[in-house]
Amino acid sequence: MHSTNRTPSCRPLRAELPILLHPLAILLTAVVVMAVPALGRGGEPEASEPVMLEPIEVTATRTKKSPTDIPNSLRVIERGAWQEHQPGATVEEFAVGAPGVFFQNRFNFAQDLRIAIRGFGARSPFGVRGIQVHVDGIPQTLPDGQTQLDSIDPSLIQRMEILRGPSASLFGNASGGMISMTTRNPTSDRLELAPRQVFGAFGYFKSELWAGKREPDFDYGWFASRLQQTGWRDNSRMENLFTQLKLNFWSGADSDWMVLFRKFHSPLTEDPGGLTRSQAQNNPRQAAPRNLLFHAGEEVDQEQLAVRYRNTSGGGQEWTVTAHLLHRDFENRLPFTSGGQVQFDRWVGGVSIQWSRDHTLLERRNRFLAGIDYGIQNDDRRRFDNNFGSQGALTLDQEERVQSIGPFFRNEWTVMERMDVVVGGRWDWLHYRVDDAFQSDGDQSGSQTLSQGSGTVGLVYHLAEEHQLYANVASVFETPTTTELINNPAGSGGFNPNLQSQTSLSQELGVRGTPAGFQYEAVLFYIRSWDEITPFELPAFPGRTFFRNAGTSQRLGVETRVATPEWHGLMGEIAYTYSDFEFEEFVANNVSFEGNAFPGVPAHRWEGRVRYAHPSGAFGQVRVQRVGRFFVDNANTTTNAAYSLGQLLLGWKGDWQGVEASVFAGINNLFDDRYNANARINAAFGRYFEPGPPVNVFGGLRLRILPF
Repeated sequence: MHSTNRTPSCRPLRAELPILLHPLAILLTAVVVMAVPALGRGGEPEASEPVMLEPIEVTATRTKKSPTDIPNSLRVIERGAWQEHQPGATVEEFAVGAPGVFFQNRFNFAQDLRIAIRGFGARSPFGVRGIQVHVDGIPQTLPDGQTQLDSIDPSLIQRMEILRGPSASLFGNASGGMISMTTRNPTSDRLELAPRQVFGAFGYFKSELWAGKREPDFDYGWFASRLQQTGWRDNSRMENLFTQLKLNFWSGADSDWMVLFRKFHSPLTEDPGGLTRSQAQNNPRQAAPRNLLFHAGEEVDQEQLAVRYRNTSGGGQEWTVTAHLLHRDFENRLPFTSGGQVQFDRWVGGVSIQWSRDHTLLERRNRFLAGIDYGIQNDDRRRFDNNFGSQGALTLDQEERVQSIGPFFRNEWTVMERMDVVVGGRWDWLHYRVDDAFQSDGDQSGSQTLSQGSGTVGLVYHLAEEHQLYANVASVFETPTTTELINNPAGSGGFNPNLQSQTSLSQELGVRGTPAGFQYEAVLFYIRSWDEITPFELPAFPGRTFFRNAGTSQRLGVETRVATPEWHGLMGEIAYTYSDFEFEEFVANNVSFEGNAFPGVPAHRWEGRVRYAHPSGAFGQVRVQRVGRFFVDNANTTTNAAYSLGQLLLGWKGDWQGVEASVFAGINNLFDDRYNANARINAAFGRYFEPGPPVNVFGGLRLRILPF
């Protein structure tokens, strides 16, 4: 790790190339080594028979659609052997090989996993910002735009669709990208039991159980898990329990219902905090001294109930009505005294009504979609002094409410034999209100209304049956969340009156294809943003993040990916992302950051994976990730060093008369690189770094039983 000062135009690359090629050379070597068993089975390799696959349809654009007809960058990931044999800690394990998507913070569960898509979400000090997240069609993103991923168990995900780039015309506020997840459904008309046990270094221990069955008119699936670990760093213990029950009913030949219930309980999640560079170098296992002193951490309880009704009546029409309710009880302790303990009781509800119709327009296929989303969020928030872990005097007591309404439409028209055109639009209205019940410092009650229109125009040109060229132009806006608004640098309650919405305009050009079973994509995009929301800290409140607007900024990027078909059990993929993101106009405290790079986003990122499965049931997988250095502050004076991560996974899988079993073992941080698993942007006192663990191992046993 190192720090550097640079002029705004400096983009050091050549010095990184030898290091950059090191993990890639290992990956290519692994391809050759793992291919030897395939080539050794009888001399010359036999020609592989073509494999007929089911047509792929995605729902990230609100209706079922072939990915080849969507004018957006999209990565579809189905559950496979790679996901089945991971530790099951965070959703990052599922999204291997998605260019343009950058994950941080896998090991500090108090701050939650951080996700950035084309830079949207990179600023988030905790959780996910700037990205919409849906699970089973149910919004996990709150009306104000924030998302917590702690209540999503990666072992339950069957499918993930990542829509890169603005999608506000469909999903509204904070749609710089879209992640849609589908949880597991039963696949057999016999009762299916699937327990899984995983263990690992630093006290990692996870138990899971899945049970499900299909009946003629309904199916059900139940999942439960318990995860605990002592953690590599001091003050990083955690424990959580999760369960989900999902029921699907068919009420007729053209209608169905889904009922879903989730429960998440985390009684213990400690926060080791950020370290300075010297602290991270001298003792990366230590927790921040103030985090130990103030017993930093959190406790969470959350329940969610959702119901969806879908009717596919005649005439190519489909109606979908979705209703959901969420309750979250949250307490945390921050590493300072004044207002350092936070409690809130949150209720969130929403209803979505959607109608679509397939018909012909000028003798060409056309689909028209229209609907409206309504959401309400109510937080009863209180702050107390944190007297070294004990609750002190009340310093804030207020009720925060957000209501959102968003009507939308989308039209998809095959205007020519080889060309599809998409036009969409949405208007979002958000109303914020705070009622101050702690008036010893004055009445800070108030309200604020934000509204914005979003639109998109895109086209797909089918160069051939297996190749498409696509382009789109889209706008997106992102309002401040209630947490960002009420974190007032003035130190009082109410809203920060100086924080405004962020708006962006995106342009994208891409090409993709699937020739001879290969997959490839290459995308070029340019995004211009106004009033970029950026985080900062104050020395008086270390660990508490405040927010302000930058002037204008720009994002220029390239995303590429190539994946091979399976050949004699061997397959691989590699992805590369280039990100040139910088501030054009930004002045804070009389200091200009014009021309500086975005903190938290590496300019270069490589990722590759190779898998080999032998007919005997033995399998092996190698994953290599190279993350280039990036800045951690707006001034671009301090960098997070580049690092290389690798994972080796080995196992065996077999089945006997209705029982399927697999054993597996893996090595994380294969190259034993010293790196930071998370960077806290613009942290006070230089506490930017959260070191990741050294080389470590994990393993487990997975069963699938069909007893009845």
